[in-house]
Amino acid sequence: MHRFTIHPFLRFLRATQLPLTLVAITAAAAFADAAETPWGRIEEAGASAGRQAFIVERWPADGRIVVPAGFPQIVRATMPVEGGRRELTVEYSEDASQVAILGPAAAPASGLIDVETADTTAQSDDGRIALTARTAKVEGSQAKLEEQPGNARIGYWSNPADSVGWTYQPTRWGAYDLRLAHSSASPPGTEIEVTIGETKLQGRLESTGSWYRYTTLPLGRVVIPSTQALAVTVRCTKPSGGAVMNLKAILLEPACEGGPPAQGNDGTVLLHGRDATVRGTALRWEPAEKKQTLGFWTKPSDAAEWIFQVHSPGRFEVEVLQGCGRGQGGSEMAILVDPSPAEAPQSLTFAVEDTGGFQEFRPRTIGRITLGKGEHLLRVQPRRITKAAACDIRQIRLLPVQDQP
Repeated sequence: MHRFTIHPFLRFLRATQLPLTLVAITAAAAFADAAETPWGRIEEAGASAGRQAFIVERWPADGRIVVPAGFPQIVRATMPVEGGRRELTVEYSEDASQVAILGPAAAPASGLIDVETADTTAQSDDGRIALTARTAKVEGSQAKLEEQPGNARIGYWSNPADSVGWTYQPTRWGAYDLRLAHSSASPPGTEIEVTIGETKLQGRLESTGSWYRYTTLPLGRVVIPSTQALAVTVRCTKPSGGAVMNLKAILLEPACEGGPPAQGNDGTVLLHGRDATVRGTALRWEPAEKKQTLGFWTKPSDAAEWIFQVHSPGRFEVEVLQGCGRGQGGSEMAILVDPSPAEAPQSLTFAVEDTGGFQEFRPRTIGRITLGKGEHLLRVQPRRITKAAACDIRQIRLLPVQDQP
């Protein structure tokens, strides 16, 4: 029998042991830790509603991972591969009574499938936004909402002049990767345009093999400049075939605000706030020259993550450049580094110091970690926020310890 290991991402989410924001109990949560299936089990993938882990312990010979009846609408399914994630197709029967995720026929090294669900437009605690067909406004003569349990989509889009839109007010500004959840049995070549605020992103649709087979198409990165309400519109700019597509959702996932950090020639790793990926709904990168910081840290479920490369391994001192408003000190922060298949990640904690102002930064050396050669992930998140906000963090430096044992 093929032996699967749980992907480190899932272990990392479990190992954080940080306070979770209370979320509404969803139908998906009822499956987590309870649904035994012919192929394995379903578990919650951390604190965020709308995200589950399908742990496939017995890989089907045809690669079809059958979804339990009554499971919420799946808007995206991916599996880890070297260097990233592979997008998977979700297939429905004509009456949507049967749903399956289509994986590879050969059993992969990891039995984890990351499943994102959204029955209606919503934002998850980790900052992901799903604009779903059920709440869309259709402009035109043919396109309309089709609804089945677990499969709501804009269909009958035979007039390319029709458009689909939403008005959405984000909770935080910042960078997001935008994807289109859709199906198509039309010939390849339909061109579409998604307008989000002042930004326009273009894409070319390929056939998904059936109107009942859905996948996600990456369209690029967008920077949402403010927390004001903005219009999101999907339109066809060049049709190919008799219909544009079935549109299930527009997906926005928080993205790295700058670029991936790398270890310098002197051995130092600089993790600047602009190079973080925010996982949350309030925390954000503040680009104003006098700020240049991660701020609005008002929710204990919000976190910042850096993925970085190390070429000279060893022990490192962790230095945090932290600011905190007068009378706002005392919150407890946690830094976690690299989950392991066998043990919890390395972790450090520190109490936030009152520096007299959120942009009055003071360097703090909070402990040491050990890093091997290769890629690493560092995550910082509050354990406890005592006042209005935890702190601002401009950067974290990992300084090589000279007296290596």
